Amino acid sequence: MSRFKKHRTWPLLLISFSMTFTISLIVFAALKMAPFGSSSILANDSAVQYVDFFTYLKHALMGTAGKAYSFSNSLGGGMYANWTYYLLSPFNLIFVLVSRQAIPVAMLFVTALKYSTAALAAQVLASHRYGKNWYTLVFSVSYGLSGFLIANFLNIMWMDGVILLPLVILGIDRLFEEHRLIPYVVPLSLSFITNYYIGFMVAIFSALYFCWQWASHHQPQLLRKIALFVGGSLLSGMIGAIVLIPTYLALSASRLSSAGADFTIKPLFSLIDLPSKLIPDSFNFAQLSNGLPNLYMGMIALLGAVFYFLAPAISVRERLISGVMTVILMLSIWLNPLVIMWQGFRAPVWYLYRHSFIVIFWLLLLGLRGLANLPSVSRLRMIIASVVVGGGVFIPTAWRMGSHKYVTLTNLVLGGVLLLVAAILLYSWAHHLFPQKWVVGGLLTLLVLDMGANAYASLKAISFISKADFTVTSKALNAAYTEAKTLAPNTFYRVNSDTQRSMDDPYQYNFNGISTFSSVLNTSTINALTNVGAIGSAGRVKNNDLTWPLESLLGVRQLLLVNTQSTKTTTPEYQQISSRIIDNPRYDLPAYKLIGHNDYFNIYQNPDALPVATQIYRKVPTQVQANPVLQQNAYFSTFTPETIGAIFTTTDFSGITVDNVKPLTTLTNAIATKKDKKLGATITLNVNPSTEQRYLVMGENMRKNMAISINNVPLKNDPDNGSKTVSLPIDAEKPTTVTLTFNRNIDQIDLDHFALYTLNRQPFEQAVAAAKQHAPKQVVKNGSVTLTTRQNNSGYIMLTIPYEKGWQVDNKQVKIQNYRGFIGLKVSSTNLKFTLSYHTPGIKAGWTVTSLGLIGLIALAFLEYWPRNGKHAILVNWPARFRKMWQ
Repeated sequence: MSRFKKHRTWPLLLISFSMTFTISLIVFAALKMAPFGSSSILANDSAVQYVDFFTYLKHALMGTAGKAYSFSNSLGGGMYANWTYYLLSPFNLIFVLVSRQAIPVAMLFVTALKYSTAALAAQVLASHRYGKNWYTLVFSVSYGLSGFLIANFLNIMWMDGVILLPLVILGIDRLFEEHRLIPYVVPLSLSFITNYYIGFMVAIFSALYFCWQWASHHQPQLLRKIALFVGGSLLSGMIGAIVLIPTYLALSASRLSSAGADFTIKPLFSLIDLPSKLIPDSFNFAQLSNGLPNLYMGMIALLGAVFYFLAPAISVRERLISGVMTVILMLSIWLNPLVIMWQGFRAPVWYLYRHSFIVIFWLLLLGLRGLANLPSVSRLRMIIASVVVGGGVFIPTAWRMGSHKYVTLTNLVLGGVLLLVAAILLYSWAHHLFPQKWVVGGLLTLLVLDMGANAYASLKAISFISKADFTVTSKALNAAYTEAKTLAPNTFYRVNSDTQRSMDDPYQYNFNGISTFSSVLNTSTINALTNVGAIGSAGRVKNNDLTWPLESLLGVRQLLLVNTQSTKTTTPEYQQISSRIIDNPRYDLPAYKLIGHNDYFNIYQNPDALPVATQIYRKVPTQVQANPVLQQNAYFSTFTPETIGAIFTTTDFSGITVDNVKPLTTLTNAIATKKDKKLGATITLNVNPSTEQRYLVMGENMRKNMAISINNVPLKNDPDNGSKTVSLPIDAEKPTTVTLTFNRNIDQIDLDHFALYTLNRQPFEQAVAAAKQHAPKQVVKNGSVTLTTRQNNSGYIMLTIPYEKGWQVDNKQVKIQNYRGFIGLKVSSTNLKFTLSYHTPGIKAGWTVTSLGLIGLIALAFLEYWPRNGKHAILVNWPARFRKMWQ
């Protein structure tokens, strides 16, 4: 701060922060986001992931949820990777201070704070370079409200790295200027810690920027600076090891365990489309999933970046090398292998160009230096350059207007006006055509209007969920889960519901559930659940349409269903809640017992729910057909010492009628083909009346390509992977009709795993009774399971907890194994008491390396800052002979 006091630049820090914060709040208020209106800042992932993780953070820090391990993480899972990806920002402490219902409002203010802090950090860098000049505000505000940050308003966990990037670059500048390492090491370490993913991108750019500094300017004592940079980077990695090492091991069981990315050398878009991202409002919802890089930085900064290359006051060498650097960064958002490299060598799901903030930052750096040297650019050059920029941006954008729905005549005109006014004002300032105060005032006003208009127009294109969508649903679900806990036994159990605000409801309402949605979800969890009949894909598993046998197997003791007999069915609150039903009708509900209800939900108990740990009499078969009911057959068959019949057996349909479909001799795994591709096609199946519970299994391919209905009631479908099982009505008199209708433009469908199954109650009840009778005594908590086995036990125990390498056992007579994705135990046949406990893999190594790094940081701080004679740089007070080696 003394540096800023000395140069009197601290007011600009305050102005930059305040200006960005004010613009952000005005935009949010104009969009009527709570607390300013009936909308909210929640959309897409922030609505169905992040708000729940922030609530989990509150639960965890208050001691009511597991920290290292949580059974809210689907069937159970280590939480370290979730912490390091979502939750380590210091801004997140704000969520702990507010009520759970107020977290969406807190997210709005945190977003504004992060925008403003990014501007503040950029202003620190700009003021270090150019003091208190007006154009430093252009750099900082344009960075804080850049197209990347506006487009990623929902991904607020990425913003800490964006905030720290200017400070990392300032640290490199000071390394070159003063041979100091602390200003570089501290922000780079923090970027690894607050979000390792963005920190990885910051580290790559740091290396590129160091090379640019070295190449573009004469550098005395070069070897010394290289050694300092490499040493400082390694020290930063050591300090961040507490995050990096355990997270890497966790990702090895999730994202890194999947197939590698496609590194084919190919462009990802046509370069003629890129100028469209340099005009305001060049964003809509489609751009989130599969759009172009978000590069908007405002017209003043854009012109400044162009003028940089025309300024004679800047050496030709620097401009040439900056041009090379610009080309490299542009290639990094255009060529597929380079894009994948920036993403950690894995193709991301949505938000492809997550490193585009690096490109914006670099262009803003050029713009800052270009504006600082603008008076050296001749009038003719300025006029020609402005015309070329206008033509280069607006001609291809207008030409490709039909291909980009976000480009409209309105934003073309707006962009043209902003560019024209910016060019006139910059020309006037550089050549003193009018009083400078007036011109500077006009430029800063233009800056506010430019960045504010882009922020408003871009966010207006997004569909935000309403305030009531969160508060009403969340309040009702929280009340239901709270009441369910009062009706529950003291032993461990899981809960399921037909209604869901998000897949991360277990985090939000702090219960042991089934579903979860996380970018770092363990692959074994996904595989274990999809094998037995849940729906899932990379990063998520769902709890919809689980069946009575499956819920019993997984220990789901309570089931919450919307109360259809409520007296409040006509109220807006009830309608809001019922709109969140995710299940198809539960025709197997008679197996459950109603134990409680309120105005919105009925609470049922499953008397057949199994304990987490069950004794099994033979290992789970490893080769089972990829059919969920056959998988369940395999599991239930292990619970009894004697062989019992299958709990599911196939049942023939009583009749089949086809319309515009070629004759079928069988159904399961058959290929259904249209006769006439131009017409619709249906398959109608009849099921005889029965008092037995029957289930219909539908494979992934047919689910995605057919509309399916039962007794003319359409089934809710699901785009994720896996076969789905739904219950059929139990009716002793009326037959059931199943109708399969080809989706439009589909001519041929694989009826994968499609079959009708009957639940055989006798073997099912035998298996359940045996599993409960022979189960070991157990105490299950987040991160620990204490078991006491019986004398003369079978020697095998299975836990419906996903297998992870972090589990350890305190008894050498017990061996942990992987039973098709679940934890398996090989135990001695004697009476044993032992505890399984979860320890985050790599945590000890991470702490050790980080401790060494912190010791190194303290020693470095002593070397750089302890002397009081003004010579603080590292190596200054070292022996001259050693120092001379590096000069």
